[in-house]
Amino acid sequence: MPEPSPQAILDALLERCHEIRTPCGDGHLMWRVWGGADPQCPTLVLLHGGFGAWNHWVRTIPELEPHFRVIAPDLPGCGDSADPPQPYDAASLSALLSDGLDLVIPDDATYDLVSFSFGGVLSGLIARAQARRIRALILVGTPILGLARTGPANALVRVPPELSPPEAAPLYRGNLEKLMVRDPAAVDDLAMTLHMANMAKTRLRSRSIARAFVSAESLQNLPCGLSCIFGENDVTLHPDLATVRAYVEKTHPGAAVHIIPDAGHWVQYEVPEVFNATLLGVLAAADITAQKAD
Repeated sequence: MPEPSPQAILDALLERCHEIRTPCGDGHLMWRVWGGADPQCPTLVLLHGGFGAWNHWVRTIPELEPHFRVIAPDLPGCGDSADPPQPYDAASLSALLSDGLDLVIPDDATYDLVSFSFGGVLSGLIARAQARRIRALILVGTPILGLARTGPANALVRVPPELSPPEAAPLYRGNLEKLMVRDPAAVDDLAMTLHMANMAKTRLRSRSIARAFVSAESLQNLPCGLSCIFGENDVTLHPDLATVRAYVEKTHPGAAVHIIPDAGHWVQYEVPEVFNATLLGVLAAADITAQKAD
């Protein structure tokens, strides 16, 4: 039997979800929900990275949906979500997401938050707003001390909007290879399909926010547990992985920091088996901690 096409993989995931819309500016935020047939299923929220959409988790959602109610929004100004009101910053974007969570997860039900890259930049602020019910925050590839200002993460090529998809594809591929992965071979047809679709829809300009110190400041005195997962070769981290790890461990004593070897920034896509096993272990540990606290 032939392998399903990239679009068929994405379509199959979309067919299994249901959609919820919450207010955002003049339109709505799009939230997609998988799993949760058992009312006792724990709830897990996934936030994607900048210039992305829910599909940043395409290789994670299938592993999670048998065990969790999985909720993945498109961030404001990304994917199928409306633009945020101008001017926007980390605080206003986080408030839109927190307000949306109050509608999507009603009755103060608890949940864990797993946030990738720019989604993680916003997540400390979200956790503070959701202090009454958030159990654990897991950051994935988040540039906690600000997005790196030098190196491959800053060598991306602008893709002129007038280019046809075949003309634009090599430029997009080069950008993915520089920024997102350690092994260029990880940029396969599925990665290209979802990335080009995301870039065609993205209006949010997140880099200036990601370069600031907002994530580092918002992680101080968190109201929930904290864990981090990084690819060993993540080029987005400033000034380096060791310094980011030391900051996390100093700011949040007891936080678990997991480093996955032979992986870059988009660790959940590049090495999904290792990442998914790591994430499930982190979530299990958070559940045990929460049960002890109760």
